[in-house]
Amino acid sequence: MKKTLGCVTATVALTLAFSVQAQRTFDKDILTETFGFDENTKHSVPLDDIHQGCSDRDCIQSIDNPQFVTAEDADFLTDDDVVLTLSFNGTYRAYPTRIMDHHEIVNDDVDGTPIAITWCPLCGSGVGVRREVGGTVTEFGVAGVLYNSDLVLYDRKTNTIWDQIEAKGIVGPMTGVELDLVPIGVARWSKWRTAHPDTEVLSRDTGLDGDYSTDRYVDYRQHNRIIFPIVNQSDAIHPKTVVFGYLLDDTYVAYTEKLLEAAGGYKHEFNGRSLQASIAEDGSATLMDLDSGETFTPVRLFWFAWYTFHPDTELVQ
Repeated sequence: MKKTLGCVTATVALTLAFSVQAQRTFDKDILTETFGFDENTKHSVPLDDIHQGCSDRDCIQSIDNPQFVTAEDADFLTDDDVVLTLSFNGTYRAYPTRIMDHHEIVNDDVDGTPIAITWCPLCGSGVGVRREVGGTVTEFGVAGVLYNSDLVLYDRKTNTIWDQIEAKGIVGPMTGVELDLVPIGVARWSKWRTAHPDTEVLSRDTGLDGDYSTDRYVDYRQHNRIIFPIVNQSDAIHPKTVVFGYLLDDTYVAYTEKLLEAAGGYKHEFNGRSLQASIAEDGSATLMDLDSGETFTPVRLFWFAWYTFHPDTELVQ
């Protein structure tokens, strides 16, 4: 009983902490005072739908000089730990969410290709992008605001702010521009390590503050409370259910992680296509058009986050 009460207490405490944060009045308005944005600034979403989450941009510090260790030396990870995974030109890397929870962005370089690995713990979403804006390499930082409860990035070249899940400029000079995606996955450490024993692992030696020993969002993921406002909501399934969302032409489809893990693969007809969704041995998910052989890479995230951006999505569970 004590354990149960402790878990409930921790969940309530975390929820209240985020609620207080979401409702705080800050001394500085990030959009107007830091970025210089107002209604006359080019934007694609209502500014009232962008909500301030902390006192200033870079309140959550990105990792700009990432260090890596071997899988053998990553003894701080347990089999069930979740990692963002990258397979790029023969290089394999894992970015533990316990570290990403504290920093949300890693400005990385893989064999001469500048990329950014981004993670929103509130949406459970991992997105990789190339660090090129307007033909120039840049770094990304945490803007300190959220849109649909999702991480908002800013680039340090143009000061445009970008929605993470859609990787699209939403306010500033590059509004409407889409970043080039780098496919990344989300997997349990045991699966990724077994499939790719030569993987590199983001080190805890970040040079920044953070207690990486605990999973600080474990209770948040179990609770149905969504902290920041979102524009579309669905009660079809628990809002924190993990789904893999796909864009197919102009339509959207999402599969629950539970379905794919239980079945190993799922075949069905959707929008005139014969599809097979599956999870590979290393935990990565793919969707294949069985007629054309075309494959699609998903965004892995919570159901509420996928639905609020794509309310016309098909849900397969």
